[in-house]
Amino acid sequence: MLVYERNRRLVIPFVGPALILYLLFFIYPAVRGLWYSTLDWSGFNQTPEFIGFQNFIELFQDQWFWTTLYRTVLIMVLGGVFIFGLSFLFVILLNSGIRGKSFFRTVIFVPNVIAPIALTTLWGFILNYRFGLVNGFLTAIGLEEFAQPWMGPELVFWSMLVMIIWTYVGFYLVILLSAIAKIPTELYEVAHLEGANPLKMFTMITIPLIWDVLTIAIIYWGIFSLKLFEIIFSFTGFIPKSEIWTTPVYVYILGFGKINPIYRLGYATAISLVLLVIVMIFVIVSRFVFKRERIEY
Repeated sequence: MLVYERNRRLVIPFVGPALILYLLFFIYPAVRGLWYSTLDWSGFNQTPEFIGFQNFIELFQDQWFWTTLYRTVLIMVLGGVFIFGLSFLFVILLNSGIRGKSFFRTVIFVPNVIAPIALTTLWGFILNYRFGLVNGFLTAIGLEEFAQPWMGPELVFWSMLVMIIWTYVGFYLVILLSAIAKIPTELYEVAHLEGANPLKMFTMITIPLIWDVLTIAIIYWGIFSLKLFEIIFSFTGFIPKSEIWTTPVYVYILGFGKINPIYRLGYATAISLVLLVIVMIFVIVSRFVFKRERIEY
């Protein structure tokens, strides 16, 4: 009992600093953001005017908000499908006995250690219509009719989505490889002796035994994609084209992100709060949907 009381007293000095930082840098800004969302305020010299829920009413009538939210969700869903699909494909290839496994894993992961601005600059040259690598390659092999203005209004969003997938697939590949490495090889040997094919072993052994890690990775991608900003903002140069605006970019532009600033910080804060609620709903629903009985091995 004395040991329990002593340990309980130690909780405050260890947890206290983290709790204070959490309250200071998360809870307090969230509460202040709720207040700012009820104001007609530029964020600078203009005197704030309390307008209640008018920003939220305007938000749900704002076509740009719904357009940017659609693109944000599209990145989360389509990007997630391809990222995890390619990650599992690379897992199968790297675990098939291929030589140079560490080298290929490093190459796939490299985009995650490069600054987003450098990546977008590189892809700007690759996708350039006149001298880009993609169109140059197509022309060199006699397929110049397939050369496209990849950074044009109709294709720029899909070009950006390809870059996002290419950038982050390595991160989730490493996570899945680490999880799979902990599965005892004896399970696969027994399954092989029982006549199970690779697909059966993948669905009946690999997926169930890494389910917890996979769930966390999916939720993390969902949260990350909903607030993804740097790559999207810089993909088309100094000023992001409106064809690729997502909700985080739209919030920044409303606040102070154009050459001729809009300075609607109150309205931008209202959108940010709605996005925060969407993230919370996504996490709660995901935890419920992906919840399964824990498997011990």
